[in-house]
Order: sequence, then C-alpha cells, then structure tokens
Amino acid sequence: MKKLKVLLLVVVVAMTFASCQNYGTEKEFDGVQLFYTENVTEDEADKLGEYLISSGFADGAEKSVQLEKEGETYQFRMVVKEGFEKKEEFLALAKQFANEMSLDIFEGAPVEVHLCNDHLETLKVVSM
Repeated sequence: MKKLKVLLLVVVVAMTFASCQNYGTEKEFDGVQLFYTENVTEDEADKLGEYLISSGFADGAEKSVQLEKEGETYQFRMVVKEGFEKKEEFLALAKQFANEMSLDIFEGAPVEVHLCNDHLETLKVVSM
C-alpha cells in the first residue's frame, strides 16, 4: 500500500486531454478520470475504479488513466512525469502494481502497466 502511494506521487496530478482525442468511455472515481475502450466491459472498468479508490490511488487529486484489453491481457495506461519510465525503482513499483491488479481485479489475467506521455502514448511497458 505504501509503495502504491509512492507510485501516485509520480503520476501527473492534473491532466486534461484534448477533446478531439477519443480515449474511450469515461467514468470518474474520486478524482480519477478513467477511460475504457470497447474491449473492456463497464463492469471491469467499475471494478478497476473501486480498486483505485480502495488502494488510495484515487485520492481526490485529478488523474487520468485508461483501461484497454488486447487478447487476454489488460493494459493499465497512465501518464507519468518525464524520465520516470527509466527509473528502476519506479519500474519495480509498476510491476508490483500490475501483479496486484491481476490478483485483486482481473482474476489472475495478465496485466501490463503502460507508462505514457500526456497523450497516452506508451513510453514503457511493464509486465507482471
């Protein structure tokens, strides 16, 4: 749980997406703007949103994330501050977060954490 809070510190706190971009269907969970694509069910998005609240990720501060699914693999995409995609300690935390989401939300399915720029373009993929 403490490590998750450290992870939160490096996520861009306030992020606004350009309205012309289509990141999927949008839901809000205690400050977290969660987008999910057509490959993800609303129930899966809700489970993730509730998890983000219970884990402390959703803490009232504005954040934007996206949930995608490719095959059987879930992709949790989040914007990070420039350079954090290269920090080994941060990558270890992201890997732990992927494992926790797999077990706690997605019934053991594979999860990747995509560390992204402010347009949700992947800079680095962290797998379980």
